[in-house]
Amino acid sequence: MTFEPATQSVAFVLPLYFYKAELTFSRLNDTFDDVQIRVTPGNLPRYVVSTAQLAKGIWHARLNWSDGQQSYHEEKEIIVG
Repeated sequence: MTFEPATQSVAFVLPLYFYKAELTFSRLNDTFDDVQIRVTPGNLPRYVVSTAQLAKGIWHARLNWSDGQQSYHEEKEIIVG
């Protein structure tokens, strides 16, 4: 998972065969500001999600996905400015 501040986006790659995926943005100081985005399987492995709707500050990005048999996750701290 890569945060791209210039384009206000987070990019990541998932296998073409994934069953379901969700990206959650959480503010480190406020659990009520969580933003959850469902990722729909597509024809390409690379996905880009906008961070333009996030308030300025430090966020924790958590990507959870499943292939139908096993669950996986990746986490990254990002600074939206």
